[in-house]
Amino acid sequence: MDINAINNTNSIQNLNNLNSNQNIALEKSQLKYSVEDFQSSESTSLVVSKSSIIRSEFSQDIQSTNDTIAKTKIAEASMNNLQDFLKNIDQKLQNSENLQNKNDLKQEINQELRDFNQLAFSTKYKDENLIANRYSDEQDSITLSANGNLYSINKPNIANFTNNIFDAINNSDLNNPENLQKAIKSVEDTATQIGNIANEFENFSKQLIEDVRDRIDEQRYNNNVIDFGRESSDFTKANININAGYLAASQANIVQEQSVRLLS
Repeated sequence: MDINAINNTNSIQNLNNLNSNQNIALEKSQLKYSVEDFQSSESTSLVVSKSSIIRSEFSQDIQSTNDTIAKTKIAEASMNNLQDFLKNIDQKLQNSENLQNKNDLKQEINQELRDFNQLAFSTKYKDENLIANRYSDEQDSITLSANGNLYSINKPNIANFTNNIFDAINNSDLNNPENLQKAIKSVEDTATQIGNIANEFENFSKQLIEDVRDRIDEQRYNNNVIDFGRESSDFTKANININAGYLAASQANIVQEQSVRLLS
């Protein structure tokens, strides 16, 4: 028997087996990459991924806005508490006309000023000082991020406020009615400035809350109205069939190339 004939027979048989196996693999592959499977897995993944990105960005923006609202609320509450200290000082001065010795009064007011300063410089959010600004501070404002925008609010110069009141109280004779009235005016002017700043924080906070509520309502509306799966279904049906066809053709070419290699 001719050995070459045996080899050729075996080669043809192997080739037939290979073609048969590859055809089976091709059929399985075509079945694996049916339109239904793509619609239920790949297209859904794309839709979920896109939706997740949108929601993630929205969530980060809402978190930044929440942080900003927290800062403004903390600052507003602290400014209102600072006003309480100033009211106490003002009342002490108003009731001091009949006091012969003002030294005890000065000591009481100085303690109020120390507590005033302590509260101002301890008003923080995540280690960021919100309302107090020292002469040595490089940054005299706080940066706020909300609703995709950046805002900057100047910090009040608490050290300047307390120094002015301290000088008016301690560097003058409060037994002199004119000096006493100057001290009272210094306290009341400071209280007015702090009240205005507190109102700014309050109004800004209210506006942020209204804006973020509108954005949340808009996001809810979009989630209810837009069906990403439905919107992408036409794209999926139109393209998955084509891609599946390309895949089948590719696998057929692979079979042919393997057959050529075997025969050669």
